[in-house]
Amino acid sequence: MIQEDYRAAIDVGTTKVVTVIGRQRPDGSVEIAGMGVTPCNGLSKGMVDNDAATTRSIKESIRLASEEAGVTVKSAYVGLSGSHIESHNRWDQVQGNPTTSVITQEVLDESIASVRDLATETEGQLLHVIPRGYTLDKRHTVRAPLGMHARELLAHTHVVKGDEKRIERLRAAAEDAGIHVADMIVEPIASAEAALTMTEREEGVVLLDIGGGTTDIAVFVGGQIVHSAVLPIGGWQFTNDLVIAFMTTFEEAEALKRESGSVTPEITSMREELFVNTLAEGIDGPIALTKRDLGQLLKDRAQQLFRLVKGKLSTPHLANVPIDRIVLTGGGAKLDGMQALARYVFQGHVRIAGPRPLAGLKEQYQDPAYSAGIGMLIWGLHNLPTGSHLGVATPVVTEAVNSGGRWYDTLSGWRKRSKRSSSNKISEEISV
Repeated sequence: MIQEDYRAAIDVGTTKVVTVIGRQRPDGSVEIAGMGVTPCNGLSKGMVDNDAATTRSIKESIRLASEEAGVTVKSAYVGLSGSHIESHNRWDQVQGNPTTSVITQEVLDESIASVRDLATETEGQLLHVIPRGYTLDKRHTVRAPLGMHARELLAHTHVVKGDEKRIERLRAAAEDAGIHVADMIVEPIASAEAALTMTEREEGVVLLDIGGGTTDIAVFVGGQIVHSAVLPIGGWQFTNDLVIAFMTTFEEAEALKRESGSVTPEITSMREELFVNTLAEGIDGPIALTKRDLGQLLKDRAQQLFRLVKGKLSTPHLANVPIDRIVLTGGGAKLDGMQALARYVFQGHVRIAGPRPLAGLKEQYQDPAYSAGIGMLIWGLHNLPTGSHLGVATPVVTEAVNSGGRWYDTLSGWRKRSKRSSSNKISEEISV
């Protein structure tokens, strides 16, 4: 194996850190070389609140993955989540000529650079500029206009931003673990890369990645992302509801949820009893409850989550987008009854998905809980600049990357460009 081909991705979650090391084979397929998973208690709702604990978890996860892969990782892609992540869609005029001219690769490169410059004028740190298509002379909208002719070119893009302080705090935790952050990848985009099929992306789908502290949302139609958002609710909140209700430890509540929890209590017996140790004063020994009582608490939280998701999807630019196909992923998707409840709430087709099979991916990791970390590696390999994550830091790259006909810019590899004249720009921002 050629060590220089390897890259790494780190999913820093509220409950665990997952490091994935792999490479792209000559045929374009992805091979997993090693994975490391370790608990994490340094984050709250997807954001760092204990720097030292986060760094320790990252370091241990990297160590485990590196030992399995037999390589030393010095750089990595790092996943980013949290309710501070925001996105909007833009239309920007990026070319206006008096005569018709051919659309070259240079024109497309410059169009993304122009959108980046314009997007940085608004609040927040720019993370992604993802092209969705182009309009030629206000008539023809195409995904890839390379080689076509037009006088006026408008770029339609999906722009993702986040809070600079929170982003830099996560970056610092990774760097303190000895890792150069090659790029940061927003986790809804990464999870989609691992869990969705091309047919779903084309026909329209809503991805919900229910993690430990957040639920990431990504909407695709026509093969392109059209909406992304993050809600500060995940599996941790489900467990914490049980902690409060039964005055028990978090560990006891988590075990109760995993072993006996369901969000469809109406199909469980009222007579089926469970026992849980409690810290309540005056009670000696475990308390009894029915499986239906437990399920009702979890169902209430799941319904709240799905109502909030529906609220995030009730936005004008999704009015004509089919949102009756839902894909659930993430560890929270495995809670018994989530598929059935989601089908009832959204009145559509729902499936639970883990990462698609890959060479070297062990069966234990073909699980919804690992979609974000594995998807991050796939997305980076296919869409970000080449460069080893072993031994030395990835060099700064200042051009856009074209992979498989899809255009994405790098997150940290762009230098500040001089502001272009905005006298001929058209920009429509839709806050989500």
